[in-house]
Amino acid sequence: MSSNLKIAKFAGSVLPYTIVNDSSITNDPIIDVTGSAGTLYDLNLDLSSGINHDYYLKIWLQTASITLGTTPPDVIIKAAQDQIIRLNYPSGLYFSALSVALVDSSADSSTAMTTTNNSGTVKLTMTVS
Repeated sequence: MSSNLKIAKFAGSVLPYTIVNDSSITNDPIIDVTGSAGTLYDLNLDLSSGINHDYYLKIWLQTASITLGTTPPDVIIKAAQDQIIRLNYPSGLYFSALSVALVDSSADSSTAMTTTNNSGTVKLTMTVS
């Protein structure tokens, strides 16, 4: 799990959300990020600062028992170099266990993340409840 993973929970009925932020997501899977079931409402994947490679964000919604390269993801998002990907799910995507990883290919067997010629890091921010 990334040492740059931060989770901020807002208490109360006014803001019942959790912000998940990883300032340098990699191919080391972040497994069961929140430790409980919930809903994913917003995702921001930032490759805008010094990233010279296209990547694929793999998201697992239903199991905390994943093996990168073996367990097929529930969602795959292509992220082109030097771009910011913003996805909003107004009704939300329900998850029983939210896990993520960033790799070079959309293939289920992909486990590599090329970092050659990258002067920056890929940042991931998610809003969940």
